[in-house]
Amino acid sequence: MKQVKMAMAGVLMAASIGDMSMAQSPVVPAIPKTWVDSVTFKGDLRYRYESINDDSKLDASKDTYTRQRDRVRARLGAEAKCNDDLKVGIELSTGQSDPVSGNQTVGDGFAKKDFKLNLAYADYNFLGDNPNEVHVVAGKMKNPFITYADDLVWDGDLTPEGLAVKGQWTAGIATLLGNGGYLWVQERADKNDLMLHAAQGAVKLQFVPEFGMTFGASYYGYQDMKGNDVIDWELKNGTYGNSSVSGTKSGSTTNKAWAMDYTPVVYFAQMDLWVAGLPLTVFGQQLSNPEAKKLDQGYLYGVTLGKAKNPKSWEVGYSYAEVEKDATVGMFTDSDRWGGGTDGHGHKINGKFQIMKNLQAGVSYFMDEKKISDAANTKDYDRLQLDLVASF
Repeated sequence: MKQVKMAMAGVLMAASIGDMSMAQSPVVPAIPKTWVDSVTFKGDLRYRYESINDDSKLDASKDTYTRQRDRVRARLGAEAKCNDDLKVGIELSTGQSDPVSGNQTVGDGFAKKDFKLNLAYADYNFLGDNPNEVHVVAGKMKNPFITYADDLVWDGDLTPEGLAVKGQWTAGIATLLGNGGYLWVQERADKNDLMLHAAQGAVKLQFVPEFGMTFGASYYGYQDMKGNDVIDWELKNGTYGNSSVSGTKSGSTTNKAWAMDYTPVVYFAQMDLWVAGLPLTVFGQQLSNPEAKKLDQGYLYGVTLGKAKNPKSWEVGYSYAEVEKDATVGMFTDSDRWGGGTDGHGHKINGKFQIMKNLQAGVSYFMDEKKISDAANTKDYDRLQLDLVASF
């Protein structure tokens, strides 16, 4: 009994000391959330060496020459999570007013480089944390449509403006994808605005983790283009490959107008699988513009092996593209392929290597022909790009 009493006394004493310790320990208040917890910053810097052989460009002696230049593209963005369903984002990028390029060429007497507003959007998710999603995006946004790295319709640097809806719904092995856009291309004070009404649908089938396929179609309906002046971002009085008629402006802007409307329809497919422990992607697109009577088709197919993501990983790819003169709106297409616009075809070989985390090297080589609608004036166009990209 004496031993039991002593043990009980020890337990009571320990409990008493514990109570005293807890009573003396300060209560740490919860740290209030600040803007730091809801805002994410990210950006990248790309340094590029470029060599271009364009047989349509001649020097003072009427000889072809090779243009060599170094270029930089820098982007800095922030995205704030306002609540569980609403996000707001902005991004600044180097570049001029050109919608399909953020590049700035170095070697201009060390002149300062311009920054422009590249993104400014609000993104609301109607379904919250549901695995299925329906997003409404407003403002200047990332391209809301399914695109490829080598795309027939869109340059990768383009950021459309207006309203978009993006949705996906998964059931078993199938995921249904749907996107729509009500986008402002050009606001006009004295006539109807140039609008883009777009719709896209696709289905992704994931049969097993190592094998999946995606099929889909897109409709891009541009409103009020025919007979209106071309939007000439480069101020070179050009049409970016499209057919034209006489316009109303003259001088430093343009005196050319679109000869037709554009409502391109795009069919696309992609197959993803693993070969010898590496991801392999095979993809293709077919494009047609029913508003054009001829020169209205576009084709693209390609393959990519590997994925440059983790340190020391790599990828290589090949693609062939052909975009006839009036297959789609030329001012928004890939600005690298045959110098941009439509009315060209050619091959692209590229590779990437992930040197370390957040640092990647890349190389691309284009073997193209431009102005293919006129056999007498078709010119060769070769382009080499060496890239070093740091991201954070």
